[in-house]
Amino acid sequence: MTDGTKRLALIGGGGFSKEIAEVARMKGYAVEATYSSQPTAQVGRYRGYLDELLADRAEFVGVALAVGGVSSAALAARAEIIAWLDRHSIPCPALISPRALVCDGATIGAGTFVAHGVNVSVDARIGRFCVLNTSAIVGHDAVIGDNATISPGAFIGGRCQIGEACLVGPLAKVLQGLKVGTGAMIGMGCNVLRNVPDRASVWPKPDIISP
Repeated sequence: MTDGTKRLALIGGGGFSKEIAEVARMKGYAVEATYSSQPTAQVGRYRGYLDELLADRAEFVGVALAVGGVSSAALAARAEIIAWLDRHSIPCPALISPRALVCDGATIGAGTFVAHGVNVSVDARIGRFCVLNTSAIVGHDAVIGDNATISPGAFIGGRCQIGEACLVGPLAKVLQGLKVGTGAMIGMGCNVLRNVPDRASVWPKPDIISP
């Protein structure tokens, strides 16, 4: 980093890493290295996994977690990586797209990714290492717990509470003032009209196709 370049390392080599890298570059970071459990890299050069990242950490101003939270297993894997990053005190800046709208009083935790077209309303609180994906809407005074994923086009109403490690699927809607418990899964397109307990799953009704 002696040349003044802000280099950011990625953990995760799948397609989601390209979205992370685009926003990171728009925020002035150079993204040239990927560390992953699989020997692949969509961005920059593959350089190993966590042991190698620890050895290389002096090269980077921080790390971005580019493992998508698309399932309960993926969220659990993210939680393990987050715990590792915390143990080693590795900086993880929030990455907020300049094409997102973050209103007055809203707070965004470390390691969180806010994609293009996201709207975070007044006084919303977003935890650490969350993913607010493309065109998601988070209403006023809503609270999003750590490591939660709000998928593309999802709507979180005002004063909602979304627990840690939740997945709110694409185009799902959570009515204002409701609570979604820790580890809950909300399926694609669901309309949530009542509180959801911890680790519960809400899925859309299957389509009925007439013969």
